[in-house]
Amino acid sequence: MSSSNFVTGVLVGALAGLTVGILFAPEKGAETRKKLMDKGNDLADSLKDKFKRVTDDGEDLLNEAGSQVGDWARKGKRKGKDLLDKTENKVEELQDKATNSF
Repeated sequence: MSSSNFVTGVLVGALAGLTVGILFAPEKGAETRKKLMDKGNDLADSLKDKFKRVTDDGEDLLNEAGSQVGDWARKGKRKGKDLLDKTENKVEELQDKATNSF
């Protein structure tokens, strides 16, 4: 389940619960409004926490990916230098052979 589907489900569930709570609440308007505000604040805090966890996880993944890419770049650079060194050595060998054969 994706994060957006989860958040949508939480919001829909919270709204349904709020609606049922309001319809069947046998309390005074002021008490009902206070409860609604408290529930709304709790929901907002919960969503903020979930959003923070998702963004923190995403940041961790990006950092890990960046580190991995850096490792690959260093390995590629090393292999490229090794290949260049081998090529230069081979060229020098061929030049020496060509010079000695004349």
